[in-house]
Amino acid sequence: MTQSKHFRQPKAVTNQLQVILASTSPFRQKILQDAGIPFIAMGAEGDEKTIAGLPPKYLAAKRAEFKGIDVARRAPASSLVIGADQVLGLENRSFDKANSPAEAALRLKELQGKTHILHSAFCLIEVHQAGSCKTVFETVVDVPMPMRSLSDEDINEYVATGEWQGCVGCYRIEGQGKNLFKSITADESAIIGLPLAELRSALQQFTLL
Repeated sequence: MTQSKHFRQPKAVTNQLQVILASTSPFRQKILQDAGIPFIAMGAEGDEKTIAGLPPKYLAAKRAEFKGIDVARRAPASSLVIGADQVLGLENRSFDKANSPAEAALRLKELQGKTHILHSAFCLIEVHQAGSCKTVFETVVDVPMPMRSLSDEDINEYVATGEWQGCVGCYRIEGQGKNLFKSITADESAIIGLPLAELRSALQQFTLL
């Protein structure tokens, strides 16, 4: 697992900030809940897929910031918004979530026997007052995922579980999806799409943990 350099370093603040997760993803919300981090969730209204044509890592970073700013512009003052996004990269190509079982099967067929990268990006956006916000922290954690060779039967059986839904890689590592891989060494939260260790470190700089 590799991590990009922070693009901006946050400055510690002493006032208590309300943490807002700019996501309706139940997977990301569960990561925060299980970690005991108080937050409220607000979904972005814009379509992050309008951001395209970038290398996978930078695409994830820009989409995370897009969603974070979208929510921050509607958030109350003294909030700290977490924008997050995950892009799957394979041979410098980007992949989004599949929309059907057939598309999921094709995705897994393309990924099988290869190592793809999950680019898990998040940013922190401080809201000063209504409509006024600033991105104060950004990072991307790159997670190599070595998938074992799979037969068409293996793929069809896995797609039938339904675990492909809502996941950029068309698998859930916390479910039967772990059996699709040769080995898994990365932190599960980074694979799911919100790197907890890096997030905790960032939030600590805002005296929130």
